[in-house]
Amino acid sequence: MSDAQPIPDPRAGRFEPLILGSRIAVGVALVLAVVGVAAPEPLSDWSAVASIVVVMVAPLLRVGWLAVRWFRRGDRRFGWVAVGVLCVVATAVVLASL
Repeated sequence: MSDAQPIPDPRAGRFEPLILGSRIAVGVALVLAVVGVAAPEPLSDWSAVASIVVVMVAPLLRVGWLAVRWFRRGDRRFGWVAVGVLCVVATAVVLASL
């Protein structure tokens, strides 16, 4: 057996901000949902709505982050697909609000 160490990957921490942001969003949504269940009426309504907004917006921010990253790296195909996904969601929001 060899005692050789694996070669360190310089790209190993590239998704750390995304992972941290996702964990924070989950924690915030959890706290808001618990407050929405346990708090009195006016606060519970706002907290419940805020928790749903966090759950809906967090993945969209992740797609936006990835789109920017892909465009910076030169992978325009994935960048445009991410932009297309965001456009579909934006169109759905506009149509739902009408």
